[in-house]
Amino acid sequence: MVHKLLPLLSIGYSVVLTILSLMPQVGPSNMPSNSDKVFHAIAYMFFTMIWYLTLKISFFSKKALRIAIVLAIVFGIIIEILQHTLTQHREADIKDVIANIIGTFLSVLIIKLALKMKVKNN
Repeated sequence: MVHKLLPLLSIGYSVVLTILSLMPQVGPSNMPSNSDKVFHAIAYMFFTMIWYLTLKISFFSKKALRIAIVLAIVFGIIIEILQHTLTQHREADIKDVIANIIGTFLSVLIIKLALKMKVKNN
């Protein structure tokens, strides 16, 4: 049952992330400089995890993880390009791309730790 919902969850999360990324700034305006980078890292950590779980249905774990990593990084870069080209209220920021990549690799660490724990428990 969960396996059937994962593709919908992945696509839905991607759509919501796209919409939030292209909307005018969300959140309080009095936040410290660059504090949105934490949100970027968390958002892409979840993005990578959700897509990994979805891809793992069809691929071996290592291949699913590689595809999820590439998907997350390319998606993040495309979003930054779209912010630059489609919006007047957002701008592309290399620091956002770096934060997205950090979030992606945080999820890789978590996934690898979870897989190691699973092997030890079996």
